[in-house]
Amino acid sequence: MKGVSELKSFIESVADFFNHIGDYADDIMIGLIKIIGIIVIARIIAALSRRIVRRIVKRRIARNPHSMIANKAQTIQTVSDSLVKYAIYFFAVMGILGVLGLGAAVSSMLAAAGIGGVVIALGAQSLVKDIMSGMFMLFENQLAVGEYVKIGEDEGTVDAVTLRTTTIVKFTGESVTIPNGSIGTVVNFSRGGHLAVIDMPVSYETDIEKASRLMEKAGLDYMAGHDNIIEEPRVLGITQFDNSKMVLRMTVRVKTLTHWETERALRKAILEAFEQNGIAVPYPRCVVIKS
Repeated sequence: MKGVSELKSFIESVADFFNHIGDYADDIMIGLIKIIGIIVIARIIAALSRRIVRRIVKRRIARNPHSMIANKAQTIQTVSDSLVKYAIYFFAVMGILGVLGLGAAVSSMLAAAGIGGVVIALGAQSLVKDIMSGMFMLFENQLAVGEYVKIGEDEGTVDAVTLRTTTIVKFTGESVTIPNGSIGTVVNFSRGGHLAVIDMPVSYETDIEKASRLMEKAGLDYMAGHDNIIEEPRVLGITQFDNSKMVLRMTVRVKTLTHWETERALRKAILEAFEQNGIAVPYPRCVVIKS
């Protein structure tokens, strides 16, 4: 009889164990469904907010298509996308922690140590620095999406500005992402008029007055066929002496971001004018004196 009772007790224990496994399985399935639901809802809200912001930006640009306004609007779009994404995913993570039963523990930790202390304890000082630098950069309006800038050794068009990073696309197509906290000096080529500087080497035998007139005429001819010239070209004269040449400089004030193409075009035009008028391009010379 004793063996039968022990067997019966063992069977009841096994049955009770499997019953509890079923309960745990139900809880796990419900938890997984809740977590998936939180993730799906977060992604839907992020997509909708991104679409709303882009629609607002498009309307703003359509009302005022000026390049500066359009650049600022696109910058606001990228920053808003970043800010909304961080906020939505933060609340999503907190919701998932709540489903896992860790919400109370996290809340107690944050209340005891403070959010700033937790961030520092997790080693996120660089993240805080990036965000703060990004906020100051945006408030000071140092750059905007679509502008051509130089940050450190990297130079290109600003593709995106977020609270943490700035992305620029180089002339050759490479995309460079720079943490805002590491941004020092910003050279913005897209604001204000630019000065095209054309330096032309000539030999010491050259008639300087004649060469200057040819340079000025080439500049005026270029100005007549292009609308990016703000002021008439000015020949400043000799700016450099070298072993085999002198350097004549001409400056032309042009519209934003057109100084490079203007410099290339005027160098070509002046070189052709020099060749047609017998002004040779200098080259290094070596004089050998036999004793």
